[in-house]
Amino acid sequence: MEKIPENLRNSELTKYLEKNGLPLIHEGKVRNTFQIDNDRLLIVATDRISIFDFVLNAEIPRKGEVLTALTHFWLTGPLKNYQNHLVPSRMGDHANQAYDLQFYNLGKLPVERCLVVQNLSGEVWSFEMIYRHHLGGSVYKKYLKTGKAGGHELPHNLPQWSKLNEPIFTPSTKEEVGHDVNVDAAYFFAEMEKRDKGEEAVEVASGLARLYHEAYVYAKEKGIIILDTKFEVANYTIVDEILTPDSSRFAEVDDWEQAMKEGRDPNFKDKQPVREWGKNIETPFGVNGINNLDPENEEHVAFVHSLEVPTEIIKDCTTRYLWIFEKLTGEKLDDYQKRAMGV
Repeated sequence: MEKIPENLRNSELTKYLEKNGLPLIHEGKVRNTFQIDNDRLLIVATDRISIFDFVLNAEIPRKGEVLTALTHFWLTGPLKNYQNHLVPSRMGDHANQAYDLQFYNLGKLPVERCLVVQNLSGEVWSFEMIYRHHLGGSVYKKYLKTGKAGGHELPHNLPQWSKLNEPIFTPSTKEEVGHDVNVDAAYFFAEMEKRDKGEEAVEVASGLARLYHEAYVYAKEKGIIILDTKFEVANYTIVDEILTPDSSRFAEVDDWEQAMKEGRDPNFKDKQPVREWGKNIETPFGVNGINNLDPENEEHVAFVHSLEVPTEIIKDCTTRYLWIFEKLTGEKLDDYQKRAMGV
């Protein structure tokens, strides 16, 4: 796992939770995981930001709140019929059980960035379940060479971000260190067959395709296109975040249509400004761009941690995260948190 700058470790909250009997059991690039008991975990979404598998020495204000609230929105609202790992409140109609923790014994818990979930440790599949209704991103270069994406044969000469007739499944491995590796769908199903989960894998992949289609239709009615997205699953259960700017690529319908006419990328509603900044960073290693550095190289990691992300780029990111939340939910973040999450 890529190192996190010391000043971004959210140590005061960690000390508070551990003092109250919730040990930190995992520190991810963005989320920290604490154990409540054998059956439940507390997930805390920080404002940390990562690009190209590096955690930057910067935070995007309210980012963790958007990731938490948007995941809560999808899984308790439009997509509530799909099995997921959220543990509901015993007190509020739609709130998560983080609300109960704050009410009873953790008064300082920042419930706006916390979710209580089922403890499915050891059951999470070692693949990212990636779905694309538009052809672009990391699979596009291979498509240009082979005419395929994720092993799916596609029409020739499609411009990047073209809409596909049906969403395609283009899984990747999940690597603890370094970059995930794109694999063909056939490889994924063969690997799951070896693990005696072949039938389950087919059912889950099909179910996630339906879920993505439902979300795609819902978002398009709001003027938003979900170009692609990724899910994580533990057997039949959806885990981690879902359909957020960190796990999906969003664009406005009108801007996507204009981008296709002009032969450019749409204006992505996520951390794209930070990615573009990172691609243009001069480095002392003979290559430019953070995307050309190695997250397993300690010198590269130290260099990236020394960088300062410009204030205007941080503000732009916060604006994009809040904007996409409001467009998809129809509510201001503060209003949703108070109404549905007990904040």
